[in-house]
Amino acid sequence: MFTNKHVIVAMLVAPVLAIMAWISVDYFIGERPHAAEEGAAYSLIAKSNCRYDSGQCDLENSDFRLSIRPTSVTSGSIQLEMTSAFPLQSATLGLVNGGTAALPSPMAATSAEALHWTTRIDYPQGDTSTIRVAVTADGATWYAEIPTVFLFPGE
Repeated sequence: MFTNKHVIVAMLVAPVLAIMAWISVDYFIGERPHAAEEGAAYSLIAKSNCRYDSGQCDLENSDFRLSIRPTSVTSGSIQLEMTSAFPLQSATLGLVNGGTAALPSPMAATSAEALHWTTRIDYPQGDTSTIRVAVTADGATWYAEIPTVFLFPGE
């Protein structure tokens, strides 16, 4: 079977052709990234550090990135700091405790470039609490819902 030169050539060429076909299909049919449109809403994907007690939660969608981390914890509330890769026009966080949503907390910019934002939210109650994030940049809205597990590093 392996003495026929046509079989040997076919076994060498077939994987190369398969890889070339896979790359070609992606090039011609794959979705192209596009710029965010003003007035549109885009979801942010929570990275893996949001799902465990890491002390930080990273959110991203293509090159748009946010990072949220607790800066101080007092009895009954937590101060959160958010850092953005792009200047933001506004930012809001809302805590959902056991299905009951609290009023959203507007964040305040701590730098003139509008890259660093801070706010204080109530202390989460239970493991099922989530934080809803909504930010506006260049007229587009970016949103996410993340678990509060990352807020408690070392617990």
